[in-house]
Amino acid sequence: MFLRGGATLAFALLSLGTSARAQQPHDPGHVAGGAHMRAGALLMQVEAHLLAIGTMQAAIQKTMAEIKALVAPSAAVAAVAAQPAGGPQVWPLDPASSFVSAADVVQMNNGRTIRVDDVLYGYDSLFEQRHLFSAGSWLGVQLQQDPQDLVVIQQLIWDIKPKVIFDIGTNVGGSAIFFAHLMSQYAKPGEAIIVSVERPLSPTRQAKALCPKCTSVAENPLWGQYVQFVQQTSEHPDSVAALEAAIQKFGGPVVVSVDGWHEYPEVFAECKLFHKYVTNGSYMIVQDTKLDRLFNKPGPRKAAHDFLDGNSNFVIDKSKEIFLYTQHSDGYLLRVRPEAA
Repeated sequence: MFLRGGATLAFALLSLGTSARAQQPHDPGHVAGGAHMRAGALLMQVEAHLLAIGTMQAAIQKTMAEIKALVAPSAAVAAVAAQPAGGPQVWPLDPASSFVSAADVVQMNNGRTIRVDDVLYGYDSLFEQRHLFSAGSWLGVQLQQDPQDLVVIQQLIWDIKPKVIFDIGTNVGGSAIFFAHLMSQYAKPGEAIIVSVERPLSPTRQAKALCPKCTSVAENPLWGQYVQFVQQTSEHPDSVAALEAAIQKFGGPVVVSVDGWHEYPEVFAECKLFHKYVTNGSYMIVQDTKLDRLFNKPGPRKAAHDFLDGNSNFVIDKSKEIFLYTQHSDGYLLRVRPEAA
């Protein structure tokens, strides 16, 4: 806009100067000759200024485009705005979601409408941000598990009644005590075992604040009756040897719980190494698959899917996500056929 108007002004001035020169007599000594030269110099200055204005205008347009991009509605917002008036105004489904019924829409009695995924993922985010995973306990021992999955895993263990549970990542012992308590209801001490692997940990200050009455796992008698603790990483030869010795002694069924270090390489390696010990009809539970979405990077869920891409003996059992919210979506891996001989 500035450049176009300025150019018009310049052309007008140049025409004026040319016309004035044409009307003057060709007298070298005429006094108007100096005025014409001065006018020409000024017009050259105007032209330089107009070029500068043009450069500035381009910079302003570029900056305005950047501002517009920053404040423009996202595709999700635009999709909501494009919905018919009077219809439910809900966010489009996040393609990263893997929750059961994630696409469903709930109409509440307060007049609001919300997508199921937004309810579940909102709670998932809050659970992580407030470290609510450290707020629970089992028989006094801190247990880092959400209540919905706790019920599902309890049902799974009770249905299968494994003789061996390989518990990767027991942290301060809560998952081992949980498994031991369930095991004590169908097997006497010496008839089944949990092989629990983890480096020794102590509750953090935040964990103590969230569970101030939690006690040491060593104070629970089930720890000594049903748990064989191996102070090593899961893939260490001592851990593998303990698992194989337990299977040799107690047989199956065998359940593997993958809940150690939640980075993709570690989880994928554990799936590749320990799946062979899971008996037919039993489970390898890849926990905290939620972290892929929360941290926006490959993690346990990606590892589980990549493992399944190369192994048709396991399938994802979505029936274990019966309560809709789970922290282990796509992580309940059911063995549907034994290893080839």
